[in-house]
Amino acid sequence: MSPRLVCHRGASLIAPENTFAAADAALDKGAHMIELDVRESADGVLYVLHDQTLDRTTDGSGPIHHHSAAQIDALDAGRWFGPEFEGQRVPRLDAYLDNLRSRGAGAYVEIKWCDAARCASILRDTGMIDACFSFSFKPEMRVAMRAAAPDLRQMVTLSIARNVSVAKSLFGASLIEIEAAECQPAIIAAARAEGLEIMGYTESDDSQVFRRYRDAGLDYINHDHLDVALSVLEKQP
Repeated sequence: MSPRLVCHRGASLIAPENTFAAADAALDKGAHMIELDVRESADGVLYVLHDQTLDRTTDGSGPIHHHSAAQIDALDAGRWFGPEFEGQRVPRLDAYLDNLRSRGAGAYVEIKWCDAARCASILRDTGMIDACFSFSFKPEMRVAMRAAAPDLRQMVTLSIARNVSVAKSLFGASLIEIEAAECQPAIIAAARAEGLEIMGYTESDDSQVFRRYRDAGLDYINHDHLDVALSVLEKQP
């Protein structure tokens, strides 16, 4: 079976990242899942936004947690990328997940910083908890999400776990993410022995990386270059 394709922030090379336009473009092209980032407004509304500040991807400025939901909802999140995307908004997490569910897609939910219980509630209320897995680079967020959503699959990177053997016992993970240099037979075998799913991550457009992940039998590829991924997976080894 071919790896499932996880589009990093949606189709972020052809549409503004972490917007409905980017998610829909990725799914239209053949992605299976969307990676998204979660942050919280000053008044407790969860949004899909990568950066701590609004400056890079909206016409607002300053930290997202300094702004109310009403202020964030009024921002343009598409014009910076191209005039044709003017009017795209910073998606609220619940609406974004509703859209993914309506399209039969899953989600890799990266928690940047938010109330974990609120995030878990949204995942359940949207009916998406079984179609998602979660991760955070912040240890506090990983612990909080495990407590708030013990039924949600957790991912950990090999760089954080260091050894595959502790991915489950120490991090509660059912999925481990590796990079190209870590795609080694011993690591793959160890992960399979632990019953872990494996996701390869790459920012590269080098088709050799995608072939390496495909040939290693990985379950997911988290990437930016969907056209390259599709071209590799559609061809025989």
